[in-house]
Amino acid sequence: MRTTEHAIVFGQYEHLVGVANIVESESEDKLAMMLLTPGMLHNVGPFRMYVDIANSLAAKGISSLRFDLSGIGESLGVGTTGKSIERAAKEAGEAMDYLAEHHGIRQFILFGLCSGADDSVQTALQDKRVKGVIALDGLGYATPKSRFNQKVLFARKMLRLSKWINKVKQVGGFNPPVPVSLAMGQDVREFPDTVEQACKELQQLVDRGTQLHFIYTGGMDYYNYAEQFYEMLPGVHWKGTESSTYFPEMDHVAMLCEDRQKLVEHICDKSLEMATR
Repeated sequence: MRTTEHAIVFGQYEHLVGVANIVESESEDKLAMMLLTPGMLHNVGPFRMYVDIANSLAAKGISSLRFDLSGIGESLGVGTTGKSIERAAKEAGEAMDYLAEHHGIRQFILFGLCSGADDSVQTALQDKRVKGVIALDGLGYATPKSRFNQKVLFARKMLRLSKWINKVKQVGGFNPPVPVSLAMGQDVREFPDTVEQACKELQQLVDRGTQLHFIYTGGMDYYNYAEQFYEMLPGVHWKGTESSTYFPEMDHVAMLCEDRQKLVEHICDKSLEMATR
């Protein structure tokens, strides 16, 4: 299979920039993965995760497009009014339009990390060309067990001798002063505020036949055990088109090379599974 990788400019105002990995195919049912960026990161992704995914997908015969949302990376901040999640869904739709027009690709799998996961679900709700969604550290809600786990974790931290020694040093003035810096901000997430709304939206995708795979890592404090996905969404009547995986040993952006390799392989295997169903 021959693969071409090239930069593209597209969108209503010719303001969006991305990198397309196109696998040449004679099939009439062409499919590609769209990689939606997390937060303010550009299309390379954290530690080049998105590049690794695109290259691995190409080796498996799947085309892909990773691009910068407006105002991020090399994409111009044109027409950026309204909620970011709605803009992202619109721009993802424009990316799909480009691939359909120039490469005859009419089916898509969406992948996103963090806010990119939120954007992927929102895009799928608005566009029936989306065959599947793979969401990494996407929506999450507390359950009785997750709250209990958080209390246990807090208790373990409080029992660490090193923590109390550092606290005594801090109070006694033995530690060097910490330079003043910017206060830590809060990650902006736009998944539904209520479980009821999340169940309603996911039910729409399930009823449509959209394949869903939710991946969670140990880097998210709101998700801390493998079965939480189903227990936190009791209102959804699943039909076997969904799945969930938990990697408690990984951090949110898979900083370690071995974690990132494992994650990339998992995402690509799931993509191939969705593409052939």
